[in-house]
Amino acid sequence: MTFGIIGFGRFGQLWAKCLAPYGRVLVYDKNSIKDREKYSGLDFVDLFEAVKADILFLLVPISEMKSCCELINPLLDKNTLVADACSVKTYPAKIMKENLPPNQPIVATHPLFGPDSASAAGLQGHKIVVCPLIDKADRAGAIDANYKIQTLVGILENLGLAIIESTPEVHDKQMARSQALVHFLGRGLEDLKLQEQEISTPDYVALLRMNNMVQNDTWQLFLDMQKYNPFSASIRADFLNGLKKVEDKIKQYEQENI
Repeated sequence: MTFGIIGFGRFGQLWAKCLAPYGRVLVYDKNSIKDREKYSGLDFVDLFEAVKADILFLLVPISEMKSCCELINPLLDKNTLVADACSVKTYPAKIMKENLPPNQPIVATHPLFGPDSASAAGLQGHKIVVCPLIDKADRAGAIDANYKIQTLVGILENLGLAIIESTPEVHDKQMARSQALVHFLGRGLEDLKLQEQEISTPDYVALLRMNNMVQNDTWQLFLDMQKYNPFSASIRADFLNGLKKVEDKIKQYEQENI
């Protein structure tokens, strides 16, 4: 089994390390990768070799998915299963369907963990969302794609991950609350410069932990998850409206009790 990885950022490094025990990992990044010797067990290859893997992971920013798919389209092996790992799903699913070869086996995934949340002991207990994108009209292609997806699912289960099968739309609706909103809150806390203090509650400690983890991610990841999740804007608006109602209630109480 060979795994191709396009994009060797923080998550790409984690994912390559996790996959290494299950086969040969072929890594490509458009930028030069420094200190390659510290990544033992990985093969750093050119794009032409990476796209010939049995399973190819596109671990690029959401905003680069379209250009990545256009780039690899003429190079792909027809039997390669292509998977993304973006934090939104409707957009990359649409991009892969429209910009990869017809009947190319594809699956949209979202690992619900990252370099910071994945424990040092491994991925046991973490979750990953899997959204099969299969053309039912192509019966032979659908059977082949299903087989490849089940192979991938078996590997994910061996990694200790809990599989959540979903659709891109259901995924994005739920992630607008559980991820986009959480990151929005975390980014909003930045200017407060929160830090550990002697007098604090468990809730404050939990807030501080969340704040620190969110700020370890790039601004590009944050902005992409807000822009490309079609449900994020309404969640942000509802949250800001809720904050205004709370502030108004406080001011009203203060005025009534002067």
